[in-house]
Amino acid sequence: VRSSVLGYFGHMWELYTMWVLVPMVLATRLEGLALSWTAFAVLGGGAIGCVVGGALAPRWGSARVAGTQLAISGLCCLLAPWLIQATDVLFYAWLLLWGITVSGDSPQFSALTARNAPPHAVGSVLTLTNSIGFAISSLSIVLFVQLSEHMPLGWLITGLAIGPALGLWALRPLWRERA
Repeated sequence: VRSSVLGYFGHMWELYTMWVLVPMVLATRLEGLALSWTAFAVLGGGAIGCVVGGALAPRWGSARVAGTQLAISGLCCLLAPWLIQATDVLFYAWLLLWGITVSGDSPQFSALTARNAPPHAVGSVLTLTNSIGFAISSLSIVLFVQLSEHMPLGWLITGLAIGPALGLWALRPLWRERA
C-alpha cells in the first residue's frame, strides 16, 4: 500500500496546483470568456484521462496506467518553459495533454490503494491518504502562487515535476502487476 499512497502524494503535489496555474498561463494569451472556456476545456480534459485510464487498466494494470499518465504530466511540467512560448497549436496541445494526464491517474491510485490496503482498514487508509494528499496540495498551491510573483510561469511550472518524479519512483514495485 505504501507504493500507491506515496505515488498519490506525488500526484497531489502537481494536480490542484496545475489547476490554479493554468488560468495564469492562459492569461498570457487570452482574456474574458475565451480564457474561462479554455481553462474549463483544459481542466475538464481530465475526464478523458480518467475514462481512458479506466479502459486500459484491465489490460495494463492500474500501476502502469497511473505511471504512464504521471510520466506524461511530469514531462508536460518539464517542457513548460518552452511550450508556454510555443505556437498556438503546440501551446494548446500541451495544455490539453497536460489536463488529460494530470487527472487521469487519480482513480488508478485510489484503486491501487484500496486493493493493497488491509481489508479491515480500507476506508481508514483511503481517508487518511486523501487527507494527507489534500494537505500536500494546499501547501503546493500556496508555495507556487507565492513564487509566481517572483519568477516566470514556465520555469515555475517545472517545480511541479517533483511530484510526478517522486510518484513514479514510489510506484516502481507495482509496475510488474497487471491488476
